[in-house]
Amino acid sequence: MPSALLGGWPIRPFIFMDINLLIERKRERFAELERDIADPHLFDNRKRAGEIMREHASVKQLLERWNELEAAQRQLDDNRELVTSRDVEIAAMADDEIPDLEKRVVDLEREIQIGLLPPDEHENRDAIVEIRAGTGGNEAAIFAADLYRMYNRYAESVGLKTEDLESSPSELGGLKEVIFRVSGDAVFRKLRYESGVHRVQRVPATSTGSHSHFYRDGGGVARSRRCRS
Repeated sequence: MPSALLGGWPIRPFIFMDINLLIERKRERFAELERDIADPHLFDNRKRAGEIMREHASVKQLLERWNELEAAQRQLDDNRELVTSRDVEIAAMADDEIPDLEKRVVDLEREIQIGLLPPDEHENRDAIVEIRAGTGGNEAAIFAADLYRMYNRYAESVGLKTEDLESSPSELGGLKEVIFRVSGDAVFRKLRYESGVHRVQRVPATSTGSHSHFYRDGGGVARSRRCRS
């Protein structure tokens, strides 16, 4: 199964920790929260009620993702077996589905890994993301624009909203710099590891040849930080 990256580090939670034990503890905690919510006196303390409701929603989502991961992993295992089928058509169909299933498993693993992180007192605040082109001229600016679109698509896929604050376009459709706000549920929890240098090696869009370039200084730098308000 392929690895995902979290904050630049490979994550394989099923190798480095007993995820099943952690999930079982979350199930126990969810049962406690369900009992708390059923308490008719819950809203006597509105602050505590709000905390319980938010934690309940968070744990519920985590357990749903775990169930989805188990189902996706079972389907992936089944498809890998079907690839060896003597029925050529069935084997081909199963093989075609494997890349999407592998990506689904990796995406869910990453989401669960993030969901199991200790809570941050500021995690529900919005985040400001800054992307600046590194060395490389127009090609670096094009890569920075690619990063900007990538983050926007990610935000949309997880139900977050983005708002452009500042931008400095370059020639050929690139971006020298862009700053945007990301808002929604648990934004900083999802983005707090998105900082540092991004590197790319590819045939430049600005090149007429077929040789590739490697940008040691990153091509683009993304940095997320909490909003103060």
